Amino acid sequence: MFRELPLLSGGVRAGRAEYEESQLRLRFRCCLPGQQEVCKLWLAGKDGRLLLGTPAPQGEGLYLERSLTRSSLADAGVYPPERVEVEPAQVGPGPERSQNSLPIRPRDPVIAAALAAERPGRWQRVGDRWQVAYPWQPGQPMPLLPLFCFAHVSRGEVSFLLSDQGYPAAAE
Repeated sequence: MFRELPLLSGGVRAGRAEYEESQLRLRFRCCLPGQQEVCKLWLAGKDGRLLLGTPAPQGEGLYLERSLTRSSLADAGVYPPERVEVEPAQVGPGPERSQNSLPIRPRDPVIAAALAAERPGRWQRVGDRWQVAYPWQPGQPMPLLPLFCFAHVSRGEVSFLLSDQGYPAAAE
């Protein structure tokens, strides 16, 4: 049986979060309808906070499902869980680059900053989306770090599928 948790952004309800406890694990489901900006979800408890992860685009919003052990939650001070907090994803400082050289105009400031700070990638149109690819090998820094969980890794490169507005897009 799932139990509801408050899902808050700046103290305001932003979506739906729930968890189910079974045996030694807790399974979390979080949904942010209408949200498109890259963000992080943090699980908060009486004595701490724990990063749940980055929700992925699904339908008309963002969605995250994750399972964690009760002992890892207790070690982080978030068992029993009290709420889920939404925070914008952060991008570290980097060299400035003109966004005029990009084929898209990202609406999300985190994605725009990450693209502006990254070395030029190889852009190509894939249906109604854009794919940007970078040479990459394991052990090297990941390009577009705020979007790492949306990366497609293949031999010698990593690529990202983006909408015209710069949001991560699902492959068809």
